[in-house]
Amino acid sequence: MKSNQKVNLFKAAAKVGSWTMLSRILGFIRDIFIARLLGASPLADAFFVALKLPNFFRRMFAEGTLTVALVPVLAEERKKSEDDAHAYLNALAGLLLAALIIFTIAGMVFMPWLLLAFAPGFHDEPDRWQQALTLARIMFPYLTLISLAAMSWAVLNAYRKFSVAAASPALLNIAIIFAAIILAPLHDNPAEALAVGVMLGGALQLGIQFPALKRIGWIPKPTWNPRLPAITDTLKLFGPAVLGIAAVQINILVGTILATLLPVGAVSYLYYADRIVQLPLALFGIAMGTALLPTLSEHLVNGRNQEATQDLRQGLTWLTWIILPSMVGLFFLAEPIIRTLFEHGAFTAQDAANTALALQAYTVGLLVFCWARVLSTACFAGKDAKAPMKYAIYTVAVNIILAVILMQPLGYVGLALASALASFFNVGLLWAHLHKQHGAIFNASSWKHMASAVLACLPMAALLYVLPNYWAFPSDKLMQFIWLAALVLGSMLTFFAAAWILGERKLLKR
Repeated sequence: MKSNQKVNLFKAAAKVGSWTMLSRILGFIRDIFIARLLGASPLADAFFVALKLPNFFRRMFAEGTLTVALVPVLAEERKKSEDDAHAYLNALAGLLLAALIIFTIAGMVFMPWLLLAFAPGFHDEPDRWQQALTLARIMFPYLTLISLAAMSWAVLNAYRKFSVAAASPALLNIAIIFAAIILAPLHDNPAEALAVGVMLGGALQLGIQFPALKRIGWIPKPTWNPRLPAITDTLKLFGPAVLGIAAVQINILVGTILATLLPVGAVSYLYYADRIVQLPLALFGIAMGTALLPTLSEHLVNGRNQEATQDLRQGLTWLTWIILPSMVGLFFLAEPIIRTLFEHGAFTAQDAANTALALQAYTVGLLVFCWARVLSTACFAGKDAKAPMKYAIYTVAVNIILAVILMQPLGYVGLALASALASFFNVGLLWAHLHKQHGAIFNASSWKHMASAVLACLPMAALLYVLPNYWAFPSDKLMQFIWLAALVLGSMLTFFAAAWILGERKLLKR
């Protein structure tokens, strides 16, 4: 791979990551307000389950799946002409809009049965059940808004316009923060105010797409042409991709369903822990997958298989260097992070300690969460959706078995750990498949670089094993932030110094 192509790939990933960082910072602020308003109460459990419904279907059918089904087909249509590409996009927009309207109305009508599937443990608790049902019906139309926005993101990414798509989630966080500050004091039920904020955020995320789409030359004009050959190609990828791209989300959902069977607070502990672990996953794993998909699709469409393998190798190596120290930091600093961010108002010190245990369990699988995203992307770029689908089914089965086994002795922590362990299984299957199809992904040089990353983490782990024992500011919020920042900075410097000593100067400069 030429050096300028490599630089462009990492620049694209960095651009997605930087905008995602802004969104995640706002997301943490949002969650601080939610924690202060709802804590880990039955109302919080109801809100998080209700919010998970549209978000689950969004992740399953829109944000990830639609992208991997659209981008490879769009690359082929653009190879013909821009007019063909626009005709395809208009037909897809028409089909998507019709499907979303029908699905959203059906979801709201049959919400009790949908909620029963997602939160069976709520059914015997009338208060939590009714709160969750009301909130779910308020927020479910968010699915239509965010799914249309997600199609726009996929199109912009295919045209190498990553900024608007990566920045859009920040608008949702801003809307919920607005609801927490302005609307919540006006409502008897603060969770309903937050639900209104979710809907406002969806409208803002969709509205901001139209100027960006106009700049790339496409003004959406939905048409009804489901028999267009490109639509058929998209649907052939879309069906299998639903399970392939959503393996991680399904595993997390299984944990949430089982958590509703556990004592009050389990759903909230898993939610807050997942929010933390999603930061490096989104910043690096999803960012790299987003940047790789259009690149790999173009390589494979034009027969540049070796360059596609080189890009994939570079992406996985880069991820390993970024994620391994993140895993070490999150594992050893789990409780200081949770206490600093969320220990306010209704969110108690015990809630923080319980959430930290779930975070540590999720952290075990962070690297494979990221690798699964990238390896699945490599399959989809080559229009291979069947293998990820098949492996996702196996992985979900493994996750359910592990979750049922581990929740007995470990409770909600066992559910988080089951999700992490199941992802190892998923990555192993994807790795073996790609190795069989395309040959070795890593070479001797990349194995050496990753071994160095492991060694560089050892002194960092030793430092973080000792220093958090001196966490001495449990009630002073400012000092908590200062102490946490010092721990993070010290561990980063230790990691980089070790990497420098190991001779990884070029990789660090990248």
